[in-house]
Amino acid sequence: MKKSLRILTVFIICLSILALSCARQPSYDRSAKVIRKYFKKYGKKYPDTAFGKSKVSEVEILSQEEIHKHLVAVEAFVTFEDGSVRKVSATVEKGPLGWRFISWENAG
Repeated sequence: MKKSLRILTVFIICLSILALSCARQPSYDRSAKVIRKYFKKYGKKYPDTAFGKSKVSEVEILSQEEIHKHLVAVEAFVTFEDGSVRKVSATVEKGPLGWRFISWENAG
């Protein structure tokens, strides 16, 4: 009885991990977190830019579109602490350990 319960538990865990790894697009919250983290590093590296002068307070995702498998185009509004807003187009890629930021450009 205990052996079959262990096998069933391992099977359910493996099935859950497999289902999570098949996502073709990140959630909007995950995209916002990836973009916010990137611009925090970008602001430290380039302090003369708008991202270095004022910190990012909020990222609002407008749309996501799959370019091809594991590559997603994201349009977002980036709100700074001083109240200014910028629209950016970003590209995120699914790596072996999660979603990562690839590139961005000003959309406004």
